[in-house]
Amino acid sequence: MNTAQSFRKYYQTDRYKGFYKVKERFGQFSRTTVLIFSNGKKNIYASGMYTEEAMFKAFKAIDRYYAEKKRSDNELVEA
Repeated sequence: MNTAQSFRKYYQTDRYKGFYKVKERFGQFSRTTVLIFSNGKKNIYASGMYTEEAMFKAFKAIDRYYAEKKRSDNELVEA
């Protein structure tokens, strides 16, 4: 899924692959935005200069989380 599709999916449903935004903070001195996404079990933290940059990093982390989860599930099945 490319970046535009990720943003479109999030803005349409307020969720991305089961994760939703829990908190958004802007640090005045550090000039960064910190986002926390959760699916109820796992929290994903991401930061960036702009909200979109932080969201892009969070989406990549969520994709990585599901890829690792899928890989570990496949290893359990094959064993």
